[in-house]
Amino acid sequence: MYYPDFTPYCYIERTADPNVLNIGWLEAPHPFPTKKASEELLDALFEKCLIIVNGTRGWHLCHFCDVPAHGVEVSRGGKRTFLGHAEIRVEAKDGKVYAAPDLIYHYVSEHDYDPPKEFVEALFGV
Repeated sequence: MYYPDFTPYCYIERTADPNVLNIGWLEAPHPFPTKKASEELLDALFEKCLIIVNGTRGWHLCHFCDVPAHGVEVSRGGKRTFLGHAEIRVEAKDGKVYAAPDLIYHYVSEHDYDPPKEFVEALFGV
């Protein structure tokens, strides 16, 4: 499912809110900014992925690589999870909330997706 960054969240309508914005809803053939991620960014994203928000019964697959039909298995710091069936939420100090698929960790770590600065700052509480 593709939604441009900073568009109003609408994937699960019952949770739609004007303060919730899309980040990282990537899909081919739509281009996205790239940059090699820091280990700190990967750590922070991974920790968010451990908190299931809007879990679904099905799996969303990565459109940029071949992944199993049951999602993407990832591990970091001795913890393990599957991605592709939920979302993460990141709240900024100004009250905006960013909604991203949990696959954002995979997009950043494997495809060098460079999330917007505002999202990263909110993730780190800046």
